[in-house]
Amino acid sequence: MIDTTDIARPDTGSAQIGDRWGRLIARRRWIVAAVWVLLALASALMYPSLQNGLVGVNFSVPGTDSSRADELVERHFASFGSEQVVVTFSSESATVQDGVFRDRVNEVVSSLRQSPDVVRVVDPYESAGFVPQISDDRTSAVALVGVTGDARDRVAVAERLQDLLSDASQDGIDVAITGYSPMTVDLTRVESDDALRAESIGLPIAFVVLILALGSVVAGVIPLVSTGVGLLAAFGVFSLLANVMTFDVLVTTVASMIGLGLGIDYSLFIVSRFREELARAGVTSRRDRVPIDRAVGAAMGTAGHTIVISGLVVLIALGALTIVEVPAVRSISLVVALTVTCVVIVAWTLLPAILAILGPSVDTLSVPKRLRPPTVMTEAATDGTWWSRWAHHVMKRAWRYTALATLVLVACMVPIGSIQYGVDLGTSALSSEPSGRANTVLTEKFAAGTISPLTVVFTGADDQQLTSSQLGTVEDFAARVRADDRVAYALTQQSDGRSMLIVVPSVPIDSTAASDLVAEVRAQATVAGDADGTSVSVGGTTALAADASQEISSKLPWVILAVLAFSFVYLAFVFRSLVIPVKAVAMNVLVTGAALGLTVAVFQWGWASEILGFESSGYIQVYLPVTVFAVVFGLSMDYEVFLIGRMREVFCRTGDNDAAIADGIEHTARPITAAAAIMIAVFASFLTANVLELQQFGFALAVAVLFDAILVRMMLVPAMMKLFGARNWWPGSRFESSTDSVVEKDTVSR
Repeated sequence: MIDTTDIARPDTGSAQIGDRWGRLIARRRWIVAAVWVLLALASALMYPSLQNGLVGVNFSVPGTDSSRADELVERHFASFGSEQVVVTFSSESATVQDGVFRDRVNEVVSSLRQSPDVVRVVDPYESAGFVPQISDDRTSAVALVGVTGDARDRVAVAERLQDLLSDASQDGIDVAITGYSPMTVDLTRVESDDALRAESIGLPIAFVVLILALGSVVAGVIPLVSTGVGLLAAFGVFSLLANVMTFDVLVTTVASMIGLGLGIDYSLFIVSRFREELARAGVTSRRDRVPIDRAVGAAMGTAGHTIVISGLVVLIALGALTIVEVPAVRSISLVVALTVTCVVIVAWTLLPAILAILGPSVDTLSVPKRLRPPTVMTEAATDGTWWSRWAHHVMKRAWRYTALATLVLVACMVPIGSIQYGVDLGTSALSSEPSGRANTVLTEKFAAGTISPLTVVFTGADDQQLTSSQLGTVEDFAARVRADDRVAYALTQQSDGRSMLIVVPSVPIDSTAASDLVAEVRAQATVAGDADGTSVSVGGTTALAADASQEISSKLPWVILAVLAFSFVYLAFVFRSLVIPVKAVAMNVLVTGAALGLTVAVFQWGWASEILGFESSGYIQVYLPVTVFAVVFGLSMDYEVFLIGRMREVFCRTGDNDAAIADGIEHTARPITAAAAIMIAVFASFLTANVLELQQFGFALAVAVLFDAILVRMMLVPAMMKLFGARNWWPGSRFESSTDSVVEKDTVSR
């Protein structure tokens, strides 16, 4: 006879919804599973179309100087194309005077001019010396190619041009194409390879941790299956949205990174609670449908309820990123939000269906008994476990652990004060790609900035034509720019009574020297405009990045304020306490600050760069701090809600704060440490990536989870919960619903 009365019953209204939902899914388990199989297959079929539609990272900020410059170029200089790409010709055995070299150039230029995607080609033999297109050693040449279209169109054009030139390298002449869009095409390929390599490292480690945390191979597989389906669903949604909007090359990688970490965590919590409920009821057969369904309901009413709270906090944090008017930041925000939503939906539908189908079979292929996690523990057993002893150890030394953990986190935050922003375009990761070969030729034989020049557009007031005196101002301005050591050359073009100065930096466009050049050119532009009313706008990739950096840094305080405010209000509502949210917000600020501080020390200062295998660029990727803050803050709340939620269950039942702390640590420490180990493995595996921004993201997230799981959840939380005592739940009873226990009301009111 199965004892079903021992299965934990959620006591709050929202948790009861989860309980009823879990039982409903359990009764419809086969239908739910079949529907998700079809959805997963459909999403998998749509995935290639998503990959083919990815574009370059968009740094444009509406209303900024760089955006105005780009609009003016498109309006008045359309014949030059929306983007200038570069085709390089190089040889170790021939020179540009040799017939074989000339024939190769002529053939490629002819085929480019016949392409419907190309609006203009500047032949290196026909440039009349206005632009350096033949190297000093006469072994290399470049053709300038103008293409048109929006960001998505230009990426597709770049792919077609790459195909067109795929067999062009012949007779010892290497032919390659580069530019922002061609680099985007190659970066998509490189980042996909990076993601596959990272996942091939992180997922096996995650699987081993899951087996040890849950006690069996089958139980360990379930979170991977659930998370995999959640990611497929997210990619399916992205594929559909790609018909009406664009996603950049970072989309699938960031989605995989964060979706894997959160999805596995969520599934681990639910599976762990389901096993506990089954063991409490003594279920041993899959035919015992009633207790199995109740166990599914109890798991969804407790752990399932918790992951919804956690997921909503993540969405709140990500929603704050919409304050920043940079498409790259908003794109990441949308992508991560949709991914989190999908993994939560799968965890609330497919996962309980799988658990209901398997029942006690989740423990099939169990690990040796000494390695299995405990399921149901009596109070006496709980007092004797290692985690319980640790909780009491920390509570006895609450002030000491509070000071120690806080000191470590504050010390790690110090480097943030010297943070520098920049944009790494990933050129160092493209050495084996066509654009990488072309970049090498440009850097060694021409000017590194040829990849994406600055465009300085001159017009009269209100976009009127330039007067004769203003044209003189343009020439004076151009002369001053040409005198700058960071400028390789600058070419003036006239069209429709307006003028454009194409400035090719001699330094890489994603270097701090290039950013300084933009600032200097803009300072000179201000002086020129004040002199006679000439309107001057500076555009180009480096200028866009500079404006994006300004937008992000100016909006960062508002993002932080919004995240803190909304998180506080939401947690106050969920936990019916004002003290818990204040502590949670403060601790999560420490964690995110410490993670970003170490990221600055490693990737900007260069600490441990040789060990990690990268060369410091001297700055942090411009959109990383604000994005990491929102994501890490949301991830930190994951453990906060899981741990405090369990403590609250016990406090509601007993009114004993110390018992609630010990029980919360005892029942959540193992899954939290396991979940943290999984997240760290997944995030840290991206340190093997070739693209620097992926390394920075992976490092920041891995460090944040490490700090959060060890210093915060296992030290700061129990210590501070002890120090505050029953005041943790103040004002408590004022926010209680009618379904909460009388014990909690009476205890809190005391």
